[in-house]
Amino acid sequence: MAGGFMVNIAVEGDLDEVVLKKVLTSIGIQVANIYGKGGKDKLKENVYRYNQAAHHGRWVILVDLNSDSDCPPPFINSWLPIRNQNLQLRVAVRAVEAWLLADRIEMARFLSVSEQQIPFHPESETNPKRTLINISRHSRSKMIREDIVPKEGSTARQGPAYTTRLIEFTMNYWKPERAAQYAPSLERSVRSLLQWKMS
Repeated sequence: MAGGFMVNIAVEGDLDEVVLKKVLTSIGIQVANIYGKGGKDKLKENVYRYNQAAHHGRWVILVDLNSDSDCPPPFINSWLPIRNQNLQLRVAVRAVEAWLLADRIEMARFLSVSEQQIPFHPESETNPKRTLINISRHSRSKMIREDIVPKEGSTARQGPAYTTRLIEFTMNYWKPERAAQYAPSLERSVRSLLQWKMS
């Protein structure tokens, strides 16, 4: 969008790309270019390059905290002790799935489960992805169960259409502003990005 606030983004994978784009567009920030998508290790490998590139434009990186640290600040410092002011390294606690689960009403509807099955504090879950898959086991929808839950006896960690389904949810139903009420790291990210945009 000509004349708008534009950023380059770097992410771990396809789902993270869609989630970050949704967050950014919800606050009026447009995405110019997308980088990464080769997993977390690859993202870390290239983070200094992105930091250098931020001399010539704005950058937003989204990464999952997972079990790498107890909270985002030490994790961020371990990745980028010195950050260009044109770059924001945003961290999802403990995974981007926690941000999706935080829109409890829509997630319950999408997964065809009762709202009571969706955690009130998804960022307190040790493994939000596993939590989402386990909730999906109780879905009233056979298609949701088949798409998101790994087949019995399979070594796969997720169902065959896990990512496709969550991208569909993110694009069509997920509201970052609603999810931010139950996901503190998302709320902090939105607030920080808005301040950045206004500065």
